[in-house]
Amino acid sequence: MAIREPVVRLRCPTPDDEARCRAALERAGLLPEAQLTWLAVRDADPDAVNELLVDAGVAGRVVVREQVGKLLAFVLDHGPDLAPRGGSLRANVARTLASGGLERRWVPRPEEELVAQAGELHGQLMRTRGGFVSWEEFTRRFCRARPGDGASPPPLSGS
Repeated sequence: MAIREPVVRLRCPTPDDEARCRAALERAGLLPEAQLTWLAVRDADPDAVNELLVDAGVAGRVVVREQVGKLLAFVLDHGPDLAPRGGSLRANVARTLASGGLERRWVPRPEEELVAQAGELHGQLMRTRGGFVSWEEFTRRFCRARPGDGASPPPLSGS
């Protein structure tokens, strides 16, 4: 189940790449728009948009995909016991949401839940030798929908 977000921000490294991103998005039937320093599409799945950009061979990427990659590196670098780094973990999740323009839709889970989920994720990444963590999995593990938003990631086991 893909999660469609109200806005999906893209980071394009150069004006030429932004033009190539726009063309690829338009070919796929999406309507890109300029937003401050980003290119954005509305009502889309961040993973599907990112895959479209990869397939088109452009350098631009979905901002939340870049940030989730940084979160994975943080989890791998610091090991399965992230309790001493709970505040940094929470800041990382909050940064992912803010940079993607989704902080009004999602909030980070409480620190103890973040730490537990990051520990589980570390084990999964070690067993699978890395791997892809979808936007759906990120929101399920690390976020709660803001009340009244309508977003609803699948519940965590035991939550």
